[in-house]
Amino acid sequence: MVTYEYGNPNAVITLVQTVDEHDIAGIDDEVAEIQRLSGKEFRLLAVKVEIWNRDLSPWPAPAVFGKDDFGDGAGELLTEILKLCQDESKIYYLGGYSLADLFSLWAAYQTDKFAGILGSLRFRQREPLRGC
Repeated sequence: MVTYEYGNPNAVITLVQTVDEHDIAGIDDEVAEIQRLSGKEFRLLAVKVEIWNRDLSPWPAPAVFGKDDFGDGAGELLTEILKLCQDESKIYYLGGYSLADLFSLWAAYQTDKFAGILGSLRFRQREPLRGC
């Protein structure tokens, strides 16, 4: 598992975000925008996911889009992410988008380590879900 670190490493708030290769290029802009909007110091840990459908799914399932089936790697990924969240003086949030956001919701039911879940659940042509 490859992890990239951004923001203030001494901040109390740590955002843990699962990402794939194309997300890395935009992380600096994301960190700057979160900082601008929140006005809070934070650290962001971008955890690179090797195989999206396998590593973010807690159980096997046939492919929905394309030909890549879902695996059962979420438990192993969560175990690795929790190793990054050992400092009891920090507050941890977990997030992502699309399948990574669903992983975050699932993870919230597996552990109480995260103070909150951040993300953007979307449905059909990337329109935000309303009323959630």
